[in-house]
Amino acid sequence: MTFLYPLYLLGIALTAIPIVIHLWFRKRLKRVPFSTLQFLKRTEAKRFGWLRLREILTLVLRCLIILFLFLSLSRPRLTSVLLGAGRSASVVLMLDNSYSMGYGNNFARAQETAHTIIARYSPKSEFFVAPLCNLDQRDSLVPRAGVSKTSAHKLIEDITLSHHTGTIRDALSGLDFSEHRYPLEYIYIGDGQEHNFMEFPAELGGARFNWLEVPLGSNVVITHVSLKDPIAVPLDQYTLLVEVTNHSPRTWRGTTALEADDYRREKECIIESDGTVRVEFLIPTTLRHGTVTVYDDSLTIDNTYYFSKSPAKQLSILIVGDDDFLRSALSTSQHARAPFRVESVEDLGTADLRNYDVIVLNGIREISESARIKLDNFRTQTEKAVIIFLGESVGNVLQSFVAPCCTVDTLLLPRGYVTLDWIDYSDPTFEVFVGTTTLLNARFYRVQKVTPRSKVIARVTGNHPFIIKHDNLVVITAPVTPDATDLIYTAAFVPMLYRLTTSSIGVSYDKELLLGETVTGAQTTRAPTGALVPDSSVLQTPGFYSVDGHIVGVNVVPEEGRVKKLGTESATALAISKISIERDAAGSDLSTILLYCALGAFVLELLLLAL
Repeated sequence: MTFLYPLYLLGIALTAIPIVIHLWFRKRLKRVPFSTLQFLKRTEAKRFGWLRLREILTLVLRCLIILFLFLSLSRPRLTSVLLGAGRSASVVLMLDNSYSMGYGNNFARAQETAHTIIARYSPKSEFFVAPLCNLDQRDSLVPRAGVSKTSAHKLIEDITLSHHTGTIRDALSGLDFSEHRYPLEYIYIGDGQEHNFMEFPAELGGARFNWLEVPLGSNVVITHVSLKDPIAVPLDQYTLLVEVTNHSPRTWRGTTALEADDYRREKECIIESDGTVRVEFLIPTTLRHGTVTVYDDSLTIDNTYYFSKSPAKQLSILIVGDDDFLRSALSTSQHARAPFRVESVEDLGTADLRNYDVIVLNGIREISESARIKLDNFRTQTEKAVIIFLGESVGNVLQSFVAPCCTVDTLLLPRGYVTLDWIDYSDPTFEVFVGTTTLLNARFYRVQKVTPRSKVIARVTGNHPFIIKHDNLVVITAPVTPDATDLIYTAAFVPMLYRLTTSSIGVSYDKELLLGETVTGAQTTRAPTGALVPDSSVLQTPGFYSVDGHIVGVNVVPEEGRVKKLGTESATALAISKISIERDAAGSDLSTILLYCALGAFVLELLLLAL
């Protein structure tokens, strides 16, 4: 048995007060002579015998009332012997304060359990206390060395629910228990999601690691908000694609709402268990920032997503060399305004590159030294790119310009043709072609054989590089001409060219970050509250930040909201002992029982006095 507030046990000494009062009045009683009639003596003897018994019972009940009251105030608990049990130990206590612990009263319950566990150990024990998410609390809150029981209780009270996620490894990295005085015992109190145990420290394999399991609730989370077609230049409206996932064992019926200034739209959603739906919202092009919120969900911290988008703008492209097929592919279509304004020249000459976003060299054999300098200066600018389709030969100056991407060897003339053998579908250029074979069927009749120096995103037969990317410089080893390839006649040519061009300039259409990330290099960053954020500081709260005058949406990490608990088999493999708070850790609180006992003693006393 343990007592949460043992100082109240001193009040038990007050049970002596009724005894002292009883003895005091008993001492002052005087014997008074009475009639010698035997009948009266026998009658009064019986009467006085009952009064004496009632007096003793009343005294006992009054003492019990005081005893029960002070025992109840001391909060006694019947505890198991799994944790604490009055022994001395060096206890590493990790309290899960990730935002999934905001479900119901889980976090308050975890704090109460931590207090109970600390109280079980002997006063000589030392405690190393750490919040699981210590990005915003480690430096100001948690001491690295061990502390006493009193200090440990205060540290537990000071830990607050975070908007972050965290791991056991990260929590332990902020502690120094190399000079511990007693055997180490590790205790983690939380809902125990799988990612909390990622990269679980191997050095804990032989130590005693206990996980006090807090019930894990269900959740509906906004996993992603994106532009439906990031390369399409919108006229009046653009489409926002919202991905909502139901992490619960039951079907979810609720509302997804979008708000941007005074513009508001709502859509009803029905999502099966572990299912995902994509909700589309049309937004005026004048609105770039807003929120998407899901309603009727039990875990509210991640119910709002702050979006800040930058729909595609029209790019100015200068084609140098053969422009027959490139110009027609990038020209205006009848369905939507084209994302490109295209001009062409025979050579760079005196062209003013400042007026363009992308320079395309198609089949050019050589450039002048002055042209190379102009292209180098052009590449140093933000949101600019150079795309080069290599021709039959490559001069020395052009070779030096493409050197960051590759070294040009010789012209490869296959017997017949070569095709694309490998494509990096994770690259934005090709992600829309997943599951199709159009690109793979394209034929190339001649390509330059090169040695890559940077990232290759496509290869042709023989494992030869076809497209190489280096920052905002892209090299394709074949020109876009009818005698070099039939790709220009396929349905994949235009979308591939569009995406290759837009992805090369490195423009981010999502002006959003996640909590835990940092903003570096900005002159002025302001939090949603308007407070200045020091450079390279960890982003702490979700909302809209101002970064050098630009609005950036900052959101919680959606992984924490996926509420997937570590399984029993995985816990066993990691040598983690799962302990139930209700059955093994919490014990039985006797306070209420003792209060009822005090009330019962009081009622019995009243009944005795009434007789």
